[in-house]
Amino acid sequence: MYTVSEACRAALQARTRTDRLTGTLTLTDGTVLNFGAADLMSGSVTIDNQCVNGQELEYGCVYLGQAAFQLRTALSRYALYGAKVTLTYGILVEGRWYSIPLGVYTVAEAERGSVSVRVKAYDNMLALCGTYPGTILQGTPYEMLCQIAEGCGLAVGCTEAELADFPNGNELFQLDATDGCQTWRDCFAALAQAVGGFGTVDRAGALVLRRFGQSAAAALDASGRSGLTLSDFQCHYCGVTAGGLGAYAEQDGGLVLAVENAPLLEKGLEERRQALLEALLPGLAAADYTPASLSAPGDPTLDPGDRLALPDKHTETLVTHLVWKFRGGSTLKGVGKNPHLSGGTSQEQRTLHQLQTQAQRQKTIYYRFANGRPVTALPGVDTTLASVVFAPTDETTVLFLAQLKLTVTPEEDAETPPTVTVRYALNGTTLDYAPVQTVGAGPWLLALMYPVSALEGGTLYNWTVRLLTDGCTACVEKEDLQAVITGQNLAGKAQWDGMLELEETFAAAALGCAALTACPLEDSWQLACQTPQTAGIALTLPVMPLGSRGLVLRTTVGELTPPGFIVRDWLLTTATPVTFAEDWVTTENGCFALRRQFTVPAELVPVDAGLCCVVRVDTERYKSVERIEVN
Repeated sequence: MYTVSEACRAALQARTRTDRLTGTLTLTDGTVLNFGAADLMSGSVTIDNQCVNGQELEYGCVYLGQAAFQLRTALSRYALYGAKVTLTYGILVEGRWYSIPLGVYTVAEAERGSVSVRVKAYDNMLALCGTYPGTILQGTPYEMLCQIAEGCGLAVGCTEAELADFPNGNELFQLDATDGCQTWRDCFAALAQAVGGFGTVDRAGALVLRRFGQSAAAALDASGRSGLTLSDFQCHYCGVTAGGLGAYAEQDGGLVLAVENAPLLEKGLEERRQALLEALLPGLAAADYTPASLSAPGDPTLDPGDRLALPDKHTETLVTHLVWKFRGGSTLKGVGKNPHLSGGTSQEQRTLHQLQTQAQRQKTIYYRFANGRPVTALPGVDTTLASVVFAPTDETTVLFLAQLKLTVTPEEDAETPPTVTVRYALNGTTLDYAPVQTVGAGPWLLALMYPVSALEGGTLYNWTVRLLTDGCTACVEKEDLQAVITGQNLAGKAQWDGMLELEETFAAAALGCAALTACPLEDSWQLACQTPQTAGIALTLPVMPLGSRGLVLRTTVGELTPPGFIVRDWLLTTATPVTFAEDWVTTENGCFALRRQFTVPAELVPVDAGLCCVVRVDTERYKSVERIEVN
């Protein structure tokens, strides 16, 4: 329901009102025409919308809202095709006009009459009728909604926080061309099914997902309505099914909502699909209503999906169909299935369900993936291009197919022809098969294929593609690796399974001392939750014997540290006993260097008569002492 002030609500519920209708017509050539009630044939303005496709409650409806009117104009009807129409309802409230937007529409039909043109225009859902190109849509429902809106050139009319409150609002989903979606409208419907709602556009023409009302948005008693037809049964849902699975309330005494052709609810591991359905059940079980049909004074604030209270009948109904007429009232309808007629299925229906289940098991699934960022493979460095996670439902064999486009730059001093090696890894284990291609300077296109057999069911597999070059550098631009994993009995990936992949590359370091020997690196890890905080930068070098007193370790101020960073402390560890490491390092002009001058304190020792100052020099510790100065 569109939110209005209390004064406006009182004016809409009054027995008499002063109202008007205005609009703008923007032609395809940019011409803008304004019109009002005087330019419209009396009783011709109608807005028709709904949130279910059939005669019962369902998830995933994406209905094309319609506005119809007769416009007095001298324009040719052909000039109206494709024109943008905005309609605004105005009501006089306390001496001032209060405006209520009625939507944004596009003219699709125009028919010239004797004094006017009959116009039929559809809301911005018309943009979703375009062909879906098969690009991968993935992420949370809000992220996928943004991707759909971007593909159709529309805005998003709801926030991320609002969609996070929907059932499965924080789940991760993926849609692609293999899911049977042919238009953007199919993608939008699949998303609406997954969150237990329906798709539509708001009054500004932005794309939104909505749920059926859980509380009454308005009340209509006997004096505020006419022609009430009320069913003698109530629609109470105790279960929801999709793809052969179902979620049911503890007391099975109501209807079961079957979600048909729901790609996001029918793929993936059985545990995940079951969890998605169980998340939809609470909101569905709380949506009890009584099917009804009634007429009421025109209320332009009502929307499909709103819940209406009928106080004198002690019940509530859902607005699944809405027809609003300017100065002609509204027709509201709430459809629903009779629970007494929903218990049986024919032999034909059961056989069809069995065939659908069998076909689903034998369906060939395609997992498309690509490199999400540019990759540069340096000579001798094993570089990761891309990876994909998939899960078979039963033991199966999959096929990896890909095309890799890369640009090669050979090394000038290479003694052998440059080569490019493609390496595969399954769950971190590198496979023995690694195709090698001899290349030259310039662009190259590699065709890749590898069958992966004996995969166990109910297990997550991580397939990784790596690149190793010899005698050249290979550059792969973003999405220049187009790959697919295909096979039968495959399921979608569940939420994050706790697996972390970490990769670190050490830059080449120039050694200034020929006698320097690097010891093997040792690493360790631990898992803990930490609070991010600002800290200094520490540099740890491996243990290495020092073969020359002329070694200088330079700092990285200006490269790895922010301006003004001050080295406060340091620790030197050597292979030499610690007593020899004392006082070895000093700082000279911003560099760490070996100390060349040492201060040795004198000590008093007894002699035959009196005391004598003695300076003891450890010749083992200071073997290269050239001179001693006594102060």
